[in-house]
Amino acid sequence: MKRALKIAIATVALAATAALAQGYGSGHGPGMMGGYGPGMMGGAMMDGYSFAGIKLTAEQEDKLFAIQEQNHAKNFATMTKVRAEAYKLRRLSSADSVDAKAVLEQQKKVDELRREMLASRLEMHKQVEAVLTAEQRKQTREYGPWWMHE
Repeated sequence: MKRALKIAIATVALAATAALAQGYGSGHGPGMMGGYGPGMMGGAMMDGYSFAGIKLTAEQEDKLFAIQEQNHAKNFATMTKVRAEAYKLRRLSSADSVDAKAVLEQQKKVDELRREMLASRLEMHKQVEAVLTAEQRKQTREYGPWWMHE
């Protein structure tokens, strides 16, 4: 059972990584605002953490929800920019006569915005860890994707 859960989580993590690698511009895929799934506290994943089977106090749930909401609000404008710039990139890339220099410059814009989102997710990761106990952090690593294991 535990092995099957790890495989399922690794599969989801790989799918999310593939979606991120393809870019946010399509409007599809998980993590539109930083990797959140439905029911964050109800056993689903939150940005690399699996809370399946981990008991959280009401206070922890409130704090984690507040962190998620704060990150969502912080990144909404950046996400909108990512979509707009990715759309421009697709238009440049699919033109009859592709201007390589313009495509590369546009790709830099998209990449920088994605780096901003990544920095925000990494900061959120630290905030989430600060809410969890040492035992809960250990449990999230046990249930987390394969690349989170030490």
